[in-house]
Amino acid sequence: MKMPTYAHAFQPLLKPLDEYALIILERNLRPRMPKESVQRERYFLVSESPAFQRNGHYLMQNLALGRPMMRLGVLLFCLQYAAHPSPKKGGVWKDVAELFSTPEMRELYELLEPVNHLRNTRVAHVEKPLSDPDEAWKAMRQWIQCLNKMVEIASYLQSPFETD
Repeated sequence: MKMPTYAHAFQPLLKPLDEYALIILERNLRPRMPKESVQRERYFLVSESPAFQRNGHYLMQNLALGRPMMRLGVLLFCLQYAAHPSPKKGGVWKDVAELFSTPEMRELYELLEPVNHLRNTRVAHVEKPLSDPDEAWKAMRQWIQCLNKMVEIASYLQSPFETD
């Protein structure tokens, strides 16, 4: 079809990507999250680095307070950090380095990075219209592959709220 943009075809996938990002974050980090609020705040906000402070805040909002904030972006940040962790980081970042450094998580990072870039520049915030049908088909395959990997990872991570 001759359409001015194909970005609308990606819109239905935004919510599942965010939902599975949250599931992956919750099922990995919630069991390690301190129960007491003061300790929990220290757990998430241990770094003086602005990027780690911001992402620790987003993690706390999502996991401790149930406020959906930057789910896909914070998952990508966690995956990126786990690929190159700093030995000096503690709290949540120590757990992120351990839990998100598996081969499956590294594979997810490779899939998620271009998906998030397209999401941020061509779908959710249009810097340049997605008007080439070949590019759109290629991107759609990437998005489906990424979402499939997220579902696969979520399916083998048991939720602390689920029982057998």
